[in-house]
Amino acid sequence: MKKIVTVLLLIIIISCDDISQQSNSLIDYIPRDSQIIIKINDLEGATSKLRDNDFIKKNKSLEFFKYFKDLSVLDKKNQTEGLLCFSPLGKNDFEYTYISKFNPSLIHKDSLPSKKVETISYSSRTIYKITSNDQIFFATKKDSVLIASSSQLLIENAIRMQTAPLPIDKDLQKVYDVSGTENTLSLLLNGKKLQNIHNTLLPNTDLKPLHNFSGWISADATIEQSAIYLDGIAIEKDSLSSTIGIFDNTLPQENKISKVTPVTAKGFISYTYNDYDVLKKNLSKAQDRDLEDIPTDLNDILSNVSEIGMIFLEKENILVLNAIDIETIKENLEENKAESYRNISIYKYDNPSSFSNILNPLIKNFDAKYYFIKDEFIFFGSTMDSLRDVIANILNQTLLFNQEYYKTTIKDLSSESSILITGSVKNIKQYIAKNVEADHTEQWKNLKDDEYQIGVLQIIKENDFAHIHCILQKNRAEGSATSVIQTASTTLEDKILKKPILVKNHRTKGMDIAIQDVKNNLYLISDVGSIYWKKQIDGEILGDIQQIDIYKNGRYQLLFNTSSTLYLVDRDGKDVKPYPKKFEKLITQPLALFDYDKNKRYRILITQGNTVTMYNAEADIVKGFRFKATEADLILPPKHIRIGSKDYILLPEKNGKLTILDRLGRTRINVKEKINFSKNEWYPYLEKLTSTTKTGELIQIQNDGSFVKQNLNLQEENLIVATNKTLVTLSENKLTIKGKTLELDFGVYTEPKLYFINNKIYITITDIQAKKVYLYDSNGELFPNFPVYGNSVLSMGNIDKDSNIEFVVQGEENSVLIYQIN
Repeated sequence: MKKIVTVLLLIIIISCDDISQQSNSLIDYIPRDSQIIIKINDLEGATSKLRDNDFIKKNKSLEFFKYFKDLSVLDKKNQTEGLLCFSPLGKNDFEYTYISKFNPSLIHKDSLPSKKVETISYSSRTIYKITSNDQIFFATKKDSVLIASSSQLLIENAIRMQTAPLPIDKDLQKVYDVSGTENTLSLLLNGKKLQNIHNTLLPNTDLKPLHNFSGWISADATIEQSAIYLDGIAIEKDSLSSTIGIFDNTLPQENKISKVTPVTAKGFISYTYNDYDVLKKNLSKAQDRDLEDIPTDLNDILSNVSEIGMIFLEKENILVLNAIDIETIKENLEENKAESYRNISIYKYDNPSSFSNILNPLIKNFDAKYYFIKDEFIFFGSTMDSLRDVIANILNQTLLFNQEYYKTTIKDLSSESSILITGSVKNIKQYIAKNVEADHTEQWKNLKDDEYQIGVLQIIKENDFAHIHCILQKNRAEGSATSVIQTASTTLEDKILKKPILVKNHRTKGMDIAIQDVKNNLYLISDVGSIYWKKQIDGEILGDIQQIDIYKNGRYQLLFNTSSTLYLVDRDGKDVKPYPKKFEKLITQPLALFDYDKNKRYRILITQGNTVTMYNAEADIVKGFRFKATEADLILPPKHIRIGSKDYILLPEKNGKLTILDRLGRTRINVKEKINFSKNEWYPYLEKLTSTTKTGELIQIQNDGSFVKQNLNLQEENLIVATNKTLVTLSENKLTIKGKTLELDFGVYTEPKLYFINNKIYITITDIQAKKVYLYDSNGELFPNFPVYGNSVLSMGNIDKDSNIEFVVQGEENSVLIYQIN
């Protein structure tokens, strides 16, 4: 496809010919096999609006946009109208034809650069071949009309058609006539060829639902700085054989599926109708089978439904029915209960293919194996995992309908439509990048779509045509409250033993989830909830899973211990030699991992009663560490703290003695008195070694071995976490953050956790009795939309490299939930 700017030279050459005074419509000259026609009403205005549009401006280097920029036709001061037509030529290619009125007085010969012009004689007419910048165009003139094309064959076809004209398709003529003249651009599409258009532009997929979508479509484009709108109609003579014809003689109803669509969904499609008998008759024609051949087993259900929809989740799709009479539908559904999730029953459904058999092509290849009912909606899924995700989002109210960007986008659309399609711009971008030609994949992956969250297409069937509205607009999120959404979940076969924890994924530069079940299987799970692998180990993991880079090449392994074995497992679930390392004597504490200078010279400390042994990353004993054993068993694993330039290794013993060592295992501080230890770790709060006593006093060790106590009025089972400047305590239901005390509901709380991410402090705690997860900032302010559902200590980090923080937490006894904080 070539630059039409060189048509300027062509116009001078053919201006020497006599100009017919006959006045013809430009559409009379289009190739009859055109599938896309861009009707240009105001070339200068269209160019200006496209140039100023924010989305196009941000992505002006995208090859798709550059192509059209190079095709500008383009004496904008004197030329206004034109038709840019695209016709299929070959298997996966389009060639263009440009048609415009011709006025030779508009062009000045001396203003043009040098071009190579050749003439070709064809059927007693002249074809001009113009070469410019190594690009070739072909053109001819008929009456007062210029016809230029990237294909000589299309020009030859145009010449032949002048002697034996073919009629314009009546539907095309209709949509052309009703297309606006006030808008700078209109888009005409052959709806019967949408599948071919799609497959040509995106050759790595075949979108069969577009087959025979409609007749010709005309949509007037309104191009604003922050939005693009397409408004028009689709018409055709034989409507009942097309997708939109399925809604002939039905009345659109209110589209409500957005009210139950998780905000993390890729999008949804909603179909509405007022009379199932009419819809069923239309379906029979679309399926090319007799009405009597359509199964009747869903008649009672679908006759009491006004809306059928599909929600597109990350891993699978959900079929949704919006009931008019939910009680009648319940009577027609067998209640074979599979489980209860968050007090909502999920049932087995024994006729998985029934909806696809009846509703094709609206619903294709869908396995409805399970379902649940919430209010007037019935949800069907092929797995219980997907239904659990929907339930969680409904209960958490993290739904598309509640999002301001969705409300803003649809505010001027009718609330009732025959078909309503929404798609997240993020998913549309990924879909195109995956299916476009390989040369353009990276460009689409890097598409700048900030503040463009969603695209919407609405179709309203009326008589023998349909109204069409399409919207892509920028929605600023300035001043919006923080939202938290459940993005995914995973259900294990067995109950969870150890809480989920986030670990680095060196391949994606994001994070994965490690978790252990009661059968001692260790799982690694992706950021979207897919299980990579599970591995049998010999017992319960003590403490948290750690990570090291044993080869110092940026690839991380999982390091952990059971009561008898020290493991090092790579990204694929394989043991790293010389691990696993077996121990005859019982390991009594979680391993301690030190990296003193952050140079990956790891030190691994194994505790066996009162014995502490230090190993390097290769599982060799570090001989330079002189310390061997404490007087009594350790009650916590060894803890390394650096204050200033000094390293402290703390070993709290069951007898109340606190041993403090340096890197070589020598005594750093000789603590003079015994301490009534709580179960809390030690922290470097205010540059002092700090913890609490069992009686609730804050205790800080001095350099001379003495200690200072401060009464914080904490109860015996107190819990703390701290950084150098921030102290967080929990005593019964009182959570104190930097001196600010918050009175929580009475419950059973996990220890508070503190995370420092992107220069911001997050404090979290979970009430495992009420199954509520709380998240606070460093000033003790609860984040908006918390608490959320959860049943364990959470693990927080940036899972997927975007600007949002995620966390994982246990849900039910065998499920893992992934949340995102926006």
